[in-house]
Amino acid sequence: MDNLYIYGMNLKDFRFILCGVCLGAALMLCSCAGMRDDAPDGGASNDMADTGCDECGKQGDIELEITNEKFYREWNQVAYSRIDSSAVVGVFPALSVKALRPEKCKMCHSFSPDALDFDLAHFEDSLFVAAFPKMQRELMLPGMRLPDADSLYLDTLSVILLKSKFADGKTLDNMTPWLERDGIEQTLKREVPAKFKNVLNDIASRYGLRYISVPVKLEVEMMPDLGTAGGYTWKILWSFWDARYGELVFLTYSEFTAATTSRVAPEKEWAVPFAPRLWKMFSVDFSKLENH
Repeated sequence: MDNLYIYGMNLKDFRFILCGVCLGAALMLCSCAGMRDDAPDGGASNDMADTGCDECGKQGDIELEITNEKFYREWNQVAYSRIDSSAVVGVFPALSVKALRPEKCKMCHSFSPDALDFDLAHFEDSLFVAAFPKMQRELMLPGMRLPDADSLYLDTLSVILLKSKFADGKTLDNMTPWLERDGIEQTLKREVPAKFKNVLNDIASRYGLRYISVPVKLEVEMMPDLGTAGGYTWKILWSFWDARYGELVFLTYSEFTAATTSRVAPEKEWAVPFAPRLWKMFSVDFSKLENH
């Protein structure tokens, strides 16, 4: 049962967190910046408004079986142990989002890059509330923590972050380092290249931040023929940085296939299976962690 996730129900290791999920509703008012890639068929970019809240749950719960899972998790123990829980964290939208779907897809009416990004942020906010209730979270969007005049700067910054060299001399948008370490979780004080560290420092000083959370890449592909009523594949690289010190605090890569075992299609809340995996990053106990 550990690999069964039910939409609308409390997760085994996550039930106390979802009570704060409504705090993410404010994100619905914001359009997300960054690189957005619509479906290959060039379909319209629908948003979550296409499916009203009154319709949620009326068709029953969506049950998913998780298979083909890959993961990598990394903590900087020094940076993590000195987290200032009352500091200001800048919450970035996903820098790169791909929402892939076939040309004919009845379950994709609410599926789009922005819908995926909102859905992810919906759970991120709940995790922050549970892990760091005193931490001030600021949305890194024009009109929020960013002045409207910085809209173009944010697009440029997204590209700069994606192309900054990090692990193994590869750019941050290159998933190879994490795929090569599939199944590993470890504590590691990874050296951040000086140029990348300067970018992080500049963000911290420009906007008065201590930390930044950055979903680097998110790719979801809808698969109508998967499972009982469709499914999808999920790939994400998610990171949390001490921008003032120019250090990585923790990072996780997560990849899996989610197939329905119910007759209700996955038309919403695609990030539900990722939520407890991300929570593990927030709640790690270093005294019990063994690198493997």
